[in-house]
Amino acid sequence: MIRIPAKNKDLRRYVLKKDIRRIVFYILWMGLWYLGAFLYNYNHQKYPPERQMLGFKLFLWMLASAVIGFFLFRIWSLFTDRTYCAVIIRSGLSQTYEASKDPGLHNAADYDFRLNTALQVEKEDSGKKKSLHFEQKLGFYFYYYEETRIVKLHGLPYPIAIDHIHPDAKPRVCAACGLMATEQTDRCAACFHSLIDPKDLSIE
Repeated sequence: MIRIPAKNKDLRRYVLKKDIRRIVFYILWMGLWYLGAFLYNYNHQKYPPERQMLGFKLFLWMLASAVIGFFLFRIWSLFTDRTYCAVIIRSGLSQTYEASKDPGLHNAADYDFRLNTALQVEKEDSGKKKSLHFEQKLGFYFYYYEETRIVKLHGLPYPIAIDHIHPDAKPRVCAACGLMATEQTDRCAACFHSLIDPKDLSIE
């Protein structure tokens, strides 16, 4: 079973906090809807029962809150965002930038450059194809390319390449923010999370 390496304890805590935060917000969201129904009934005690939030009406009210919160807080990712090993079969890159100034008249510091990555991968355990989309603010073209073997870890948006890495690519990527790093550092220069060594994820 593939897991975040034990030496990357900060990433384990990061993923755990994300999952717990999502669940807590979902519970609070449901509680607010229930509180709204309770306050409505409390302020309309003199109304006949059919005009209060009772029975089937209360059930529909809470069901609506559960469905909306399920999508709003991306609860499904707790069940679908599983760790897996896959091979990239198609890699697409696109560049965008956001700026209020003409790129031909000003320097690069005036722009918010973004490298958008779209991958189609094939899972090794099931052979199923899956699409991945993410943004690399300071990405690198050669890291995610066809026939590269990757590990996508639960709760971390950026896959880790474990072999078939292009010789021009920098060897490590921050699984939390996507910043590429050299082999001489163990922590991301942007978010300060520890970097996962691809060798720790190598799977026969």
